[in-house]
Amino acid sequence: MRNWFVLPALSKLIGYDLDELGITVCSVSGTNFAPYIRLLAPKGLNIPFAVITDLDPQADNANLGEARLLTLLKLLASPVDLAGKNVQQKLALAAEKGLFLNDYTFEVDLFRCGRHKSMGKTLIELAVSEPAKDRARQWIDDPAELDPRVMLRDISAIGKGRFAQRLAANLRNTECPPYIKNALDYVTARCQ
Repeated sequence: MRNWFVLPALSKLIGYDLDELGITVCSVSGTNFAPYIRLLAPKGLNIPFAVITDLDPQADNANLGEARLLTLLKLLASPVDLAGKNVQQKLALAAEKGLFLNDYTFEVDLFRCGRHKSMGKTLIELAVSEPAKDRARQWIDDPAELDPRVMLRDISAIGKGRFAQRLAANLRNTECPPYIKNALDYVTARCQ
């Protein structure tokens, strides 16, 4: 999904006006965050930032997100800071440095945090097939029935950008995935 449509709308609903704070949501169009971190980090322009990335679970129960975050952490923490720490301690340090990881993907975590109604409504409005609309109705009624891979496929069929634009317009309440809230708290505290 195109987070740069959804994040500003979501931020405003939870009390952060990113425009007013001078915060820009930037897409890196993938997962190559390293050049941006080098540019913005204290040894670069020294501009506050937060990185939000997906866990990206794989079929073999591995994930790509933790490895991505741990690699990025090496750009922000010294070898001494990392020495002797296990993965969980390093992930906690990553959050202290402005690197945030979700539990699945942005879309799935947004759905699971309580936004199933707005996401389902958006799917119903934009889906091109009746089966996709029926699935969305079922997920609204029973969020536990969500099949993440099918929902992601349905969103892709619509187009991630188109879906995100409409979803941003459909957001009404303050539910927010914890990792997004933590990232917003982190970066806004450094921009005020």
